[in-house]
Amino acid sequence: MIAKTIGAASVLPLLAACATSQAAPAGLEAQLDELLSWFPGTYENHQQVYGEAIADLPASERHRHRHHTFQPVSIAGIPGRQIYAQQYQHYDPQDLYRQRVYSFTINRDEQAIQLTIYTPNDPDQLTDMHLDPAQQAALSVDDFFLKPGCEVYWQKTGDQFEGYLKDGACSYYSERFETEIFLNETLIMRRDALLLDDSAVDGDGNLIFGAAGNGPSINLKYDACD
Repeated sequence: MIAKTIGAASVLPLLAACATSQAAPAGLEAQLDELLSWFPGTYENHQQVYGEAIADLPASERHRHRHHTFQPVSIAGIPGRQIYAQQYQHYDPQDLYRQRVYSFTINRDEQAIQLTIYTPNDPDQLTDMHLDPAQQAALSVDDFFLKPGCEVYWQKTGDQFEGYLKDGACSYYSERFETEIFLNETLIMRRDALLLDDSAVDGDGNLIFGAAGNGPSINLKYDACD
């Protein structure tokens, strides 16, 4: 049991060192402004992956390497305020496993900030578009589709935002894995890190991806303490 926690334990003190306690702003509009001031940046879980390798954990108990880029974009027809997500794995920038546009709006029924995921029809059209306004201008909402039920809801708790999917709501056919998958996900956004605990199972409950039961992927933000 001690060995399983070494990777996370070696990183968490770094999170505490960067964390800044602030009173929660009044109102969801102010919270949306705050969340979107934190979100953009580059994140990676290298320290966690390295710690688990040094601890010689079994492969089934390790987290895969992840690298995340989140940057503001503007795509015609997509509502709300937008962030482009470009994510690769296994230390290979060519191994892109997720390219999405996230739309942030306020959901007063949930008393939360709603993140709606716009999935591209052709992911190659999005690659590195945060660096090229002309590439963004060539796209519209018609170049994306939605997966109903996969919205993420964010609420401010103390000095962090907590995100969640509704239980059992997010399922879809995955072209990548060639099966229907059911997604479970909880997230914590801090000024210095994104903690992501996600996994997917097939209809028989077999794990498709994620490190189920091994805790979140701890993705530290570059230059978070600057």
